[in-house]
Amino acid sequence: MTDAKVGISSKKGVGDAMGDICTVNKVFEDGECDVKHEEGQVLLLDFWATWCPPCQAPMAHNQKMLEEHGEKWGGKVRLIGLSIDNDAATVKKHVETKGWQKVEHYHVRNGKCTGDKEFGVQGVPHVAIVDTKGKIVFMGHPASRPDLVKDFNDLLEGKEITGKGT
Repeated sequence: MTDAKVGISSKKGVGDAMGDICTVNKVFEDGECDVKHEEGQVLLLDFWATWCPPCQAPMAHNQKMLEEHGEKWGGKVRLIGLSIDNDAATVKKHVETKGWQKVEHYHVRNGKCTGDKEFGVQGVPHVAIVDTKGKIVFMGHPASRPDLVKDFNDLLEGKEITGKGT
């Protein structure tokens, strides 16, 4: 028997440019696309799974934030669900059942996308917040950010966010 050594590392971290998350499956349409940041937008990249109990409340909260603030944000805040489920059909059914369609949903565990590895996802939920310039300003568990609405509003105003994970 041989011992195996495994190294886990993240290519992206706080202070790095987000870059593109390439070759994700669309959940509500056929085909693949790249998730890209556009200047002036704040992004929440939420890596999650339908089978993950701790992922459900943050995803419901994402939906609620968009219902309550989406019109005010006017497309300048994008909340993006990046599912690590085995297939996109499972994600689509779950999202429809829960009523979470305001969140942008993509499937990243398709054998082509490496977004979860680039962002150091070792467990879910795992989120990254990206500022208006495309820089990652937070990575970690969503519970580490007690007021995401304030974070997004501050970032839209050009302010920095502080605290654990920033």
